[in-house]
Amino acid sequence: MPHNYSFLIRVSLLLAFANSILTGILTWLVWRHAAEVPLWGQKSINSHLFLTSFTMSFVLSALASYLTQRALRKRKIMSLHWHLKNQTILDRLPAGIFPRSFILGLMGSCYASLLVYLLNLYSVMQLQVSEFFRLNFVFSVWLAAGVCVLSIYRALGSPYRK
Repeated sequence: MPHNYSFLIRVSLLLAFANSILTGILTWLVWRHAAEVPLWGQKSINSHLFLTSFTMSFVLSALASYLTQRALRKRKIMSLHWHLKNQTILDRLPAGIFPRSFILGLMGSCYASLLVYLLNLYSVMQLQVSEFFRLNFVFSVWLAAGVCVLSIYRALGSPYRK
């Protein structure tokens, strides 16, 4: 397997695992004494998903971008040059780490709003705590994997300091 792909898989899996552990601990701390978690309200599925989705997407994007630039400087992976020939949606993401992380944080919030919309659509107004843990675990893994893949690919095509 080429070095870029193995790097992408390793970093994405590592950060997705770390994100699921961190959000799992946070979820446990907030709802360990509750029986059910409501969809709406101050201490709810909605507020938890929006807060953690934006925050974790931002942090994971910044971390994945930093790790990619460090690996590029050490020549462990090679930069991509396809972005010069082919304008893709990834090329529309900002080249800087902070602006890209902010945009991907907003993307995480959009994913959270989609999940909340689907729960509302299917009239799921509350979940048992164990069901919410499972839902949050799956959501955090997929969110982290998506954010990391987008960040790494964009960082591979971005200019970096040597």
